[in-house]
Amino acid sequence: MLTSRTAFQPLPPRLAFWLRCFAIFVALAALVRLVLTIWVAQDTPTDITPFLAAWLVGLGDDIATGLMLGVPFLFGLYLLQRPLRWRIANWLAHGLLLLLLGLAVFSAVAELFFWEEYNSRFNGIAIYYLIFPKEVLGNIRESFDLRLYLPPIGLIVLVIYGLFLWRPLRIALAAPLFPGERRRALLLGLGASLLALPFVLFGPFEPATSRTVNELASNGMHSILHAFATNDSKYDGVYAGIDEAEALPLVRDMVRQDNTTNLAAASERSIRRRVDNGPAPAKKLNVVLILEESFGSVYFEDVFHPKQQDYHRTISPNLHRLAEEGLLFTNIYATGDRTVRALEAVFTSFPPIPGISTARRAGSEGMNSLPFLLEKFGYRSAFLYSGPTSFDNMGHFWQSIGFQQVLGERDIADRSFKTIWGVADEYMFKEALSRIDAMAATPEPFFFACLTVTNHRPFMYPEGRVAQKPAPNQRDHAAAYADWALGQFIDAARQKPWFDDTIFVVIGDHGPKVWGAAQIPVQAFRVPLLFLAPKHIQAARNAALGSSMDLGPTLLGLLGLSYDSPFFGIDLRRAAQDGRGRIAMAHNFDVAVGDGRNAVILTPKGDLRGYAMRTGPYQLEQRPEADIPDLIRRQAVAQTQTAHRMFYARQYHELSAGR
Repeated sequence: MLTSRTAFQPLPPRLAFWLRCFAIFVALAALVRLVLTIWVAQDTPTDITPFLAAWLVGLGDDIATGLMLGVPFLFGLYLLQRPLRWRIANWLAHGLLLLLLGLAVFSAVAELFFWEEYNSRFNGIAIYYLIFPKEVLGNIRESFDLRLYLPPIGLIVLVIYGLFLWRPLRIALAAPLFPGERRRALLLGLGASLLALPFVLFGPFEPATSRTVNELASNGMHSILHAFATNDSKYDGVYAGIDEAEALPLVRDMVRQDNTTNLAAASERSIRRRVDNGPAPAKKLNVVLILEESFGSVYFEDVFHPKQQDYHRTISPNLHRLAEEGLLFTNIYATGDRTVRALEAVFTSFPPIPGISTARRAGSEGMNSLPFLLEKFGYRSAFLYSGPTSFDNMGHFWQSIGFQQVLGERDIADRSFKTIWGVADEYMFKEALSRIDAMAATPEPFFFACLTVTNHRPFMYPEGRVAQKPAPNQRDHAAAYADWALGQFIDAARQKPWFDDTIFVVIGDHGPKVWGAAQIPVQAFRVPLLFLAPKHIQAARNAALGSSMDLGPTLLGLLGLSYDSPFFGIDLRRAAQDGRGRIAMAHNFDVAVGDGRNAVILTPKGDLRGYAMRTGPYQLEQRPEADIPDLIRRQAVAQTQTAHRMFYARQYHELSAGR
């Protein structure tokens, strides 16, 4: 006859407590997925099959992530069984439980806000922000009224702890071990680790064609750990490859123009060519380049939607006014969704490679760049940033690519209004005028670049400048202020003796928000690009397809400078003549290359995905693989692979040699 002990054996208290924690983790993850599913379903066809697949895969990822994170604590409960019975260790265990529970709940809430901002699970952007906690915490404090969010989060944590965890943990820490319990628990932990391994090594998985539905299939904690582990992504063996003997001619053909002559040997990993911008003499005009934070083409949308002109002219009346005087390119795409991607493209004319921007990678020092090249023509250079130059390695990057002077927030004399990200645009431009006056006092031409910050969360600025009132989370209002400050700066510059001999270049560093279900939502990457020099450049609108990495070569063409080019960018005016324009952009760990009709996306799964592309505010439309021309497929692989290999072999550093 069985005794009650053998007939029913309850789970050991330690294991029961650990499983309870595991269940709470999975439940929180499922709740986040439910909210995100409701959001995604509003913009996605109603076919339920992809959502069911995403939930099934997502549940597996939640379980695997919970096991991956939880097994060390299971081991701790058993291996530290005796010390955990001491009173101080007991208190510390409860404190650690509260801390971890608070982190889990806070992360769940933060993931919802992150999705609202970036239309994505935690990704590389979250990693960048974790590296700079001062700025990020300040941004959170200024963007959100934490008094509305922290108390409910704290209450949820205390309720879960009090109702579900406090007593089970107390019992678990005090309970004696059953015979063989420790051995069985450790074996269980090892088995759980093996169960989680496929998701850790081969995930995240993508069960659908929609990017946002695929995001549902991921666990937020897994996403951020994956981003941290693969930020500096390798290429060979991960992404699609091509024989280098085939890749190099393809890339050289992509950068060929009617005024270029190849200078690279056939087997040399180089795209050097001679660019002849004669026969007219070079102008050697001064250059003022303005990178407008988050100022996407959505704020200048009347180019594509005439019916909405009144609205968009309310947001950017000054840019519209300036565009009537300058050369405006209307089909330009940023190479990424972060400022460091823009710095890489605009100043080094380098295409995006998987992972983080080269501006944040070791080895970026001495990359071929616009300031290095202009220095060879006698230009002096300076960069002014509204915020701290230490953020995102930007100050070091600017110095290492040839800017002779790098100025930041502390160098701005008037800092009457600032947020955690830096000084309001009008005060940065005021400092810029003063610095440019000093540079213009000497006979050599100058290259002055600056980067604004106001059009960034928390979107706050001085009152009384524009009709729109400053308020947290009001993007359009901050964009209107950024446009106002830009107009004020150009109007003040008109009164300066150096204005008539200066080219002003204005470009958005990236769009204000990534949105859309496509694997890479290219429509969200569009930015305006304006060259303004009324005495030297004829006003026009140019619809050539291009990338922000084409800015440098186009500027050099407008200056009439002939040079040996190592750049991946091309002169957009030449591209308009023969339809050779293209885009290149990165989003998370995918890279897209497109020609305005077709686009190809390289993924870390090693495959290529083909899409139909239309220029303008349109998403990519997936096509059957057989419908994508072979040329664009080979070009996408050739450019990305060649750029990656050149960077790590330091073969994109000719201009700094011997400096």
